[in-house]
Amino acid sequence: MPRITRAFIKTGMGFFLVSLLLGIAVEIESLSLPVLMPLFWHTLMVGWITQIIFGVSMWMFPGRNKEEGFRAQLWGWLTYIFLNAGLVLRLVAEPMLPYSELAFWNVLVLSSAVLQVTGGITYLIEMWPRIMSKEQRRRKRKKKRNKQ
Repeated sequence: MPRITRAFIKTGMGFFLVSLLLGIAVEIESLSLPVLMPLFWHTLMVGWITQIIFGVSMWMFPGRNKEEGFRAQLWGWLTYIFLNAGLVLRLVAEPMLPYSELAFWNVLVLSSAVLQVTGGITYLIEMWPRIMSKEQRRRKRKKKRNKQ
């Protein structure tokens, strides 16, 4: 299993535990923190489910480069970095929105959304070549050979 896949799956499992704890905290009536509900959904859907899907799909679809490392799997690692940086920013900034008048927190939430969308775009860049048909791959290889 590639390192990038293991990173996505392990991080996803970590966010699953965080979402579980947030879900429990939401259900405890004495806490009564409504700001935790969006965090619960973000950690569950982006932190756990999306990361598991991204990790498994990078493992199951043949990659363009079998080598390990950041350079060899640049778009996959950028996806991992952007997605998780955006999620962590959201976890920090979103609970502060109702309690602070500072625009700083709004900027952080917006930045987290931009990072997560960027992570989705880098995922598409990574995966799109992997889902080409055999005929498309043959044509691409043939073009590459003819250029050399």
